[in-house]
Amino acid sequence: MFERLDRYKAELARARQRKAECDARVRALEKKCQEEEKTAVHEMMKAADITPEGLQKLIAYTQGNLPGDKSVGDIVNDKNTEEDIEDEEV
Repeated sequence: MFERLDRYKAELARARQRKAECDARVRALEKKCQEEEKTAVHEMMKAADITPEGLQKLIAYTQGNLPGDKSVGDIVNDKNTEEDIEDEEV
């Protein structure tokens, strides 16, 4: 009489288990991404021989001295970089 209900409960339990596994995988991948971003920034700083203090000064300087009164985020996320514009002109 309750076979269908038992099947639904079992399927729900399996779905919850899969969800927990997926959530754990998402958290692990987010952590890997954060670590990779930190590593990339550290490697760029090391390659440019910049100290954390020097990077702080550079960021503070660029916030007020960027061409075209654009923010760092606008320049970084700009789809039409100078290289793209030069390619279109050729």
